[in-house]
Amino acid sequence: MHAFEKEKKQRLQILNLSDFANNKDLRCGIRFHNPAYKFLHKYLTGLFRTKIKDFISEPIVLGKGISPNDYDEEGKYYYISMADIKNWYFNQEECKTVGDEFYRSNFNKSFAMNDIIMARSGEGTIGKVAIIQDEEIEGLFADFTMRIRLRNYNPLLAYYYFRSDFFQYYIYTHKKGLGNNTNIFPSQVWEFPIPDFSEKKQKSIVEKIKSELDKQKEIEREIDEKQKEISRIIEAAIKG
Repeated sequence: MHAFEKEKKQRLQILNLSDFANNKDLRCGIRFHNPAYKFLHKYLTGLFRTKIKDFISEPIVLGKGISPNDYDEEGKYYYISMADIKNWYFNQEECKTVGDEFYRSNFNKSFAMNDIIMARSGEGTIGKVAIIQDEEIEGLFADFTMRIRLRNYNPLLAYYYFRSDFFQYYIYTHKKGLGNNTNIFPSQVWEFPIPDFSEKKQKSIVEKIKSELDKQKEIEREIDEKQKEISRIIEAAIKG
């Protein structure tokens, strides 16, 4: 959206003292009060009255803490940390595991098919999400992540929306803390707006996104082939 991007580029921001006082947290950070956020919030809430909390099947919760002794290299249950979702998908390859006893004693912190796991802390990871799309994957999610479990909403559309610039700007403006020690909390996230599309439109949007992602994968494959071709030409030239 051009107008939103234009607002984000504004460097001079004029605020009144009342702007800082009229919020329950008494927040003074400029990112929370900047015109781009005000524009975005007015725009989204003008189009949609619905919030994330209107579609959750149970409260958004934080994950389970762990000590080094609780890991089990032979365990079959994954322990999803922020590092395992930093690339916007669940990376099974580097994810640590836990054993049966630890898993069952903390089952209330487990994840299931179509659950969305969101990183809640740390610059560079805060707000990043992954969606569980394999019924055979079982495990727990870490204390620096949160689980979002939805009903009456297409989970893939929610996942794509959470990755959008709109939603990520909400994370940017609402996170609390200084430096690298920033956090976002379930009580904040479930108040964020979310588009209230019809079931048919949700499905249509997801299909369109998947189509574009397939095109992107094909382009990446072609780029990879070209890079290999360039390497072969260089190697041939070196060999003379």
